[in-house]
Amino acid sequence: MLKVFRHKGVAKKVLWVVAGIIIISFGFGFGISRYGTSFDITRPAGKVYGKTISLKEYQKNYQNVHDQAVMMHGADVDKALSMMDLETETWSRILMLKTAEQRGLKAGDMEVIQFVERIPFFQRNGEFDKRLYANIVKNVFRREARDFEEGLRDQIKIMKLFAPTLQAISFTDEQVRKEYEHRNQKVQVNYILVPPGSFQKDVAVTDEALHGYFDAHREDFLEPEAVNARIITLPLAPKASAADKAAMAAKAAELRTALASGADPVAAAKNSNATIKETGFFTTDAPSPDITPSLEVLQTLFTAKTGDLLDPVEGPGGYQIIRIAEKKPAFIPEFMAVKDKVSAALVNDKAAKLAAEKAAAIQKTIAEKTKTGMDFSAAARDLGLEPKQTPFFGLGEYVPEIGMSDDFTTAAFNLNKDHALSGVILTSRGPALLCWAATQPVDEKKFLEVKKDFTDSLYTQERIRVMNELIRSLREKAGLVSYIDQINAQQKEAMEKMRLRK
Repeated sequence: MLKVFRHKGVAKKVLWVVAGIIIISFGFGFGISRYGTSFDITRPAGKVYGKTISLKEYQKNYQNVHDQAVMMHGADVDKALSMMDLETETWSRILMLKTAEQRGLKAGDMEVIQFVERIPFFQRNGEFDKRLYANIVKNVFRREARDFEEGLRDQIKIMKLFAPTLQAISFTDEQVRKEYEHRNQKVQVNYILVPPGSFQKDVAVTDEALHGYFDAHREDFLEPEAVNARIITLPLAPKASAADKAAMAAKAAELRTALASGADPVAAAKNSNATIKETGFFTTDAPSPDITPSLEVLQTLFTAKTGDLLDPVEGPGGYQIIRIAEKKPAFIPEFMAVKDKVSAALVNDKAAKLAAEKAAAIQKTIAEKTKTGMDFSAAARDLGLEPKQTPFFGLGEYVPEIGMSDDFTTAAFNLNKDHALSGVILTSRGPALLCWAATQPVDEKKFLEVKKDFTDSLYTQERIRVMNELIRSLREKAGLVSYIDQINAQQKEAMEKMRLRK
């Protein structure tokens, strides 16, 4: 324990200015106990650099990942956690920590003290508050102070691992200006689109060609995994009160318990004034309209086994209890079953190639004409083509007729007055030829107003990029092996057995 911190109650001015303290009243409930007493916490959670990482060590780092998320996001932590891949975050932390320790990086007590003092959560009126710290660590993080501080000590080691690389990041004023222009300039181009559809009539295919195309592109015709489910729905009024919803949720839980114990579903549904419906087979690409429109529910349906009974969820018309009736694995159909699809795909493929060849010929002719002084539009019309013009558009913006096309946008921003004509650019609408028309300069006054914030954002983005690259490199070198999915599956099975026994 950091005795100096305890007894002296160090409090001094810090770098961050904080208007107030938000205390979040919730408990995580994480830690070793999430796996239950039947799990040996010394069992391996995975391996890093060939060395075993115990479940206990994994759980300790898992908790520290949550602590860090709370300190970073404050009142928005629930939203942040919902978007985090907690397993990946935990393994990344372990990898970074092991690497830092291999390099002899350490963190002393005073460094931990100074780190704690800078955390806004523990400040009042801009200064560290010992009582506030003790209260938050105990009641918000639900941690012992020693464990919490050791997590911060590890975090400091990780920060030292990144420090040399991050400190080397630098941008000149010219680089900042160019990047701002790159992101905020707008460009306008003239273009010709060569739609592949107009070439389909010129395509002829034989049975031999169809068979050959099918053999070479079998995966393109894969029929995805399908699920057929039976749904018992306990009806709920569209504008039901919170109390009514809570009562119906409790009723659904009781019904689910009865079904898990072997109760006849028809009789049980009738006794509960519920309806039963079978969805028919559906896929993740085309989910059943009868199922709760939730990605989490859909993922559960496709990871569950035939016969599994899902926990009640609020869905269309009320609370739903879903049982997996049948599952069809993904498969590649026989040729004759998809012959029409194969034919359409082959025709489209050949038409796209003809369109690209036509576009290349047009590009060559227009390039020759523009060298003689003829402008792009006149050269196009000389070939019987009618060019079109985009409005001014920026990076990542929708372009009318073309849509969202990175290749089209990138090509447009690479053009200028001296290099006005592009090569053939492939888009979802067909191959295109672009010619620079105009560039809309950035607002100089606006740039000066946002320069500081924009520069800060560049540093933040580059630091994130560098950190992600380092973590990716560490994962490759460390030969990470994770058993967490297997452990979670065993825990889920154990909990289901306990539920059935009850």
